[in-house]
Amino acid sequence: MRAQPVPGWRSGFAELGLPGQSRIATQSDPFSSRPFVGNLGDRAYFVAGSPGAPDTQWWLVGIGMRDGRHLFAPVPLSSEARAPACFVNGPNAVLCLRHDVHDVTAWVIDAATGRVSYAGPTDLRVDPATLTVHQVGIYAVAETEQQGVYGVGPHAETTWFVPGRGSVDQKYLGNRDVAPLPIASQTTPGRGSDAEEVFSLKDGAVITPELDAGAQQQQTAVYPGGFAAEIADSERSTRVQFFDDTAKRTSRHSIHGDLLMAKIGSPDLPIVRLLTGPDHWAVYTPDGGQLLEATGDTPQYSRLVGNRFFVQVSVDGIKKRWQQYDLQTGAEGKACDTDMIGYIGSDGAVGVLEDGNPNVGLVTTAMDLKTCDTLWTLKSAVGSFRAVWRINTTLVQLSDDGTALMSLVAPG
Repeated sequence: MRAQPVPGWRSGFAELGLPGQSRIATQSDPFSSRPFVGNLGDRAYFVAGSPGAPDTQWWLVGIGMRDGRHLFAPVPLSSEARAPACFVNGPNAVLCLRHDVHDVTAWVIDAATGRVSYAGPTDLRVDPATLTVHQVGIYAVAETEQQGVYGVGPHAETTWFVPGRGSVDQKYLGNRDVAPLPIASQTTPGRGSDAEEVFSLKDGAVITPELDAGAQQQQTAVYPGGFAAEIADSERSTRVQFFDDTAKRTSRHSIHGDLLMAKIGSPDLPIVRLLTGPDHWAVYTPDGGQLLEATGDTPQYSRLVGNRFFVQVSVDGIKKRWQQYDLQTGAEGKACDTDMIGYIGSDGAVGVLEDGNPNVGLVTTAMDLKTCDTLWTLKSAVGSFRAVWRINTTLVQLSDDGTALMSLVAPG
């Protein structure tokens, strides 16, 4: 990614088996269009629309990232003005829901073959309401406020249930360089405002650590392989402890401090505000090993990129910069002005970032992670449908008119 990439494979509506004039988009307004559903490894799923009279015919499209070929013939969904909302649901299925508060149709589609195994009514909903569906990891879950979280089964029905506040902490994680999480957490009302519980996204099994009498699990951060939690004892003293995804302690050592949670969901690694001094914090492995220790403003956002850990800090309380650390040595590296919130992916030495939107023009930038220097920039015109996604290990770009997808590869 050091050199500006060029198109590799290209798949338009003809190659994908879509009717002429079809567009990979969910809205006529590029700003509101969200065609990328999700991926299961190298299998990616998109919603496309074909113009019709009086309404648009919507389709689910599956594409292999190795060659850009369709996985199956486009699956017809509803024909109406508004696109259905689709979610991957486990390793074998895609769930699509028609946007209608009173009359919701669901489609359950085999992720490998495109076979529709269920098409019919459902109690699930897309708009804010009871049983509102969200994507968490590779699973679709349904939330009901102040009631709890439900799993979604093969007939778009609710399956397992975990009582709680009904809001999963890990809904909005953005692009990450770690595997999709198999577990999640939510607040559990009735045990105190900070009490939390961890559960499996596959079957809803509650993952409860063994705690001392009178101790309570409070703020919790979930990571690949386990979770960290603030544990308050009977004397109201709080320590951070580390557990694997079966709730077994991974370290008998507790950290005196508070978990710092990124504003956009759990950070990629546990960050603890230490009680040894003001503005003193440290980053740990998921099993409790310290990776680095620092002083200064506590991070508001964080990004794990290869062996580098970036945290957003304030300069003079106003300007934001991204300070990086080498996780192998704990050494502080160069601070970058480039905003890592729009991080897409990296090859280990170069990071690909995104800024802007269709109303002002989308900008895709490559940055040398060590020096923070800009290596190349791709810009789209105002009103363009162009978007860039990192899907497994492939960069994929949507064309300006929304009619074709292409991989972005190194030149030569």
